[in-house]
Amino acid sequence: MPKIGIVTDNTCDIDPKQLEEMGIGCVSLYVKWKDKFERAVDIDVDDFYEFLKTSDYIPATSQPTPQDFEKVYRKMLKDYDELISVHISEKLSGTYNSARIAAKEVDEKRIHIVESYETTWGLGYLVLELKKLIDSGDYTVEELKSFVEHFQEKVNVYFTVGSLNYLAKGGRIGKATAFVGSMLNIKPLLKLENGEIFPVKRIRGYNKIIKELTTLAMEEKGKGELKNITVEHTGSLKLGGDLLDEVVKLGIPREKIIFEPMDIIIGMHLGPDSGGIVTTWE
Repeated sequence: MPKIGIVTDNTCDIDPKQLEEMGIGCVSLYVKWKDKFERAVDIDVDDFYEFLKTSDYIPATSQPTPQDFEKVYRKMLKDYDELISVHISEKLSGTYNSARIAAKEVDEKRIHIVESYETTWGLGYLVLELKKLIDSGDYTVEELKSFVEHFQEKVNVYFTVGSLNYLAKGGRIGKATAFVGSMLNIKPLLKLENGEIFPVKRIRGYNKIIKELTTLAMEEKGKGELKNITVEHTGSLKLGGDLLDEVVKLGIPREKIIFEPMDIIIGMHLGPDSGGIVTTWE
């Protein structure tokens, strides 16, 4: 069996140090704030979300360049026979395309770019599960690629935002354009499906959005056995904390729940006072 490595990007929400320890390559997207572009992995998450809360300026993001990918691919191919490269959904970012260009330049026979249809911990859990399968030594490259392509069928990603302006300005609003201009005293409930943002419903009242979002995120998929769960927020500890409390009320042990601010690339596009729940199922 060939030795297979993984390359992903920072939107997977796994700490870059953990990725490095696991031997997983990571390419960073960029954020333009304070008048310059910086790698997202080099920006302090808490500082960024505090800036987002207090500033009228909406930062911009940029995909990694093909050269960024080339550097990582060439380094990884010194240790691995083949690479599986999985990234933020192609419908949300040009990252996938940069990876594809780089693979053609480096060695497209040894580098497999596979659409994940995910981001945040949907992508993160995919990367971790893929790593387990590779380490088992029981799967071919084609079987691993198929696993990646079908992983979204076992994932729920539901979230709400404080304002749709951030998604609209960043061009990531997807089918949720139907909700623009209709948010007076109403919270939008959104989901990530097939790599794109879709509107679910408009909900009047903060407490109702907490309950409804949690209920939908906990809908069973696959064989119906909950495997992973993350509650994420864009610096809003109240929203994140209330979602966490609602999950715990359902009997999920607190120690099994990841609770943290989401990666700033996704957080920037959602804006302040946003949060959500990611679940994966057997």
